[in-house]
Formats: sequence, C-alpha cells, structure tokens
Amino acid sequence: MVKSADSVVPESSFIPKELFDRIQKVIPIVCVDLVILRRTVTGIEVLLIRRKLVTEVGKWCNIGGRLLKGERLTAAINRQAKRELGISVVIIPPWGANNPVRVFDDPEADPQKHSVAMVYPVTIIAGRPADSGPEFSESKWFLAKKLPKTMGFNHREEVQAVTGIIS
Repeated sequence: MVKSADSVVPESSFIPKELFDRIQKVIPIVCVDLVILRRTVTGIEVLLIRRKLVTEVGKWCNIGGRLLKGERLTAAINRQAKRELGISVVIIPPWGANNPVRVFDDPEADPQKHSVAMVYPVTIIAGRPADSGPEFSESKWFLAKKLPKTMGFNHREEVQAVTGIIS
C-alpha cells in the first residue's frame, strides 16, 4: 500500500532515510523508464511530464522509477504507469520486460544517484493520462521529431533510442 498520495515508494518498502541516502550514494539504483508512445496522423508522439521534484525541476521527462526489492520488471512498469499517470500500459512488441530497447548506465545522468535505467517503449491500453500529479505539474504529448528543448536526465536520448527503432 502507498503511504499517501505524494509518496513515491510503498510504505512496506520504507527504510530509515539515513540508510536510504547512504545506499543511494554507493550503490547503483535499478530503474525502469517508460517512453509512452502513440501514432497519430502527424507522426509518432511521446507523452512527457514536466517535473516538479528536485532534481530537474521544470524539465520534461519520461515517467519511471526504481525497481523495488522483490518486484518483477513487469510489475514495476505497471506500478509506475498507474501511480504516476493513472494509466495501464503494454510494452510494444517485439520488446518485453526482459528485453528493453536499451539500458542506460550513465553515472552522471542523475545528480542524486547512479541509476541504471532499462528503457521500454509502451502504449496506453486503458485510462487517460493525468494532467498533473505529485511528481509533475503537467503532462503533454510531443511529436517525437519535435521534442522540447529542456529535457531532464538523459531522457532525450531515451526517446531518440526508442523512436529511432520504431519509426
């Protein structure tokens, strides 16, 4: 169960903040990043969120987050989509949970931690994306060929990796 509407990690997964901060400084964190796509008459579009959390405040990003202990990749993908945007997604074939489009392991991409992000192309199968949420001030569809100038982390490269293969 999630502790509150603005909680990022389920309460059952909490550890003391001091320990969490120490772990995050010395151990890479495994994450799933979702490149949410749809095809329109004008081309392939990607859904991005404008972050309101430190770091990357005000920048456009993919949704995603860490893999929790005992959680399967498919469950993490579904949890992130549901929790952040209120939607259900499916990975676009031929990729799957154990076959991401790409793995980004740039230790400099996130100033808070060294994350290893597995990137998945997904499409919405149920629900309408939330306009805002605890971690973002707005969500917006962008043509993959016309991404916003201010994107966070290495998310521009993630989108380009996915759309370069799919288009």
